[in-house]
Amino acid sequence: MPALIRTLSHWVTEVAKLFLGAWIAAIVLITLAAVWWRYVLNSPIAWIEQVSNILFIWVTFVGAAVLYRQKLHIGVDMFIEMLKGRARTVIFWVIELLNLSFIVVLFIYGLKLSIDVLPNTYGALDISPAVFYFAAPVSCGMMMLYFVEKIVDPSKRRPEGSVGDF
Repeated sequence: MPALIRTLSHWVTEVAKLFLGAWIAAIVLITLAAVWWRYVLNSPIAWIEQVSNILFIWVTFVGAAVLYRQKLHIGVDMFIEMLKGRARTVIFWVIELLNLSFIVVLFIYGLKLSIDVLPNTYGALDISPAVFYFAAPVSCGMMMLYFVEKIVDPSKRRPEGSVGDF
């Protein structure tokens, strides 16, 4: 079972990184297209801002999940670093359980909100705002998987790489 969790977590992260790169590239291209159409062709495109916002929200949430796996979120760990042995381990798991409780609450209410707004439409694209809101439960599902991975694989309890790594 631990090997399955590690493999699943690895592939979810790799796919997420591919999507993150593609979405960031799409945001850049869409923004360049918006500038071109607005200022060169004098014909602004209505849907550009909404698509950029959707992609940005997804990049933020999925990126947060990937950073959670790699333990690269900003944190004040000065006090934890001062602790040794069992106290350090206990505090680590208390913090992780607090994180998990927030993740579960965000997952439940994000999923509920996403389902509740499915029939609605939003803006020029005539799409449901659920496209925005589903980013939260998807990233929370990823983080719950990564929490389980931390339980079965002690090497995932330490930071991997640095923030600039992708």
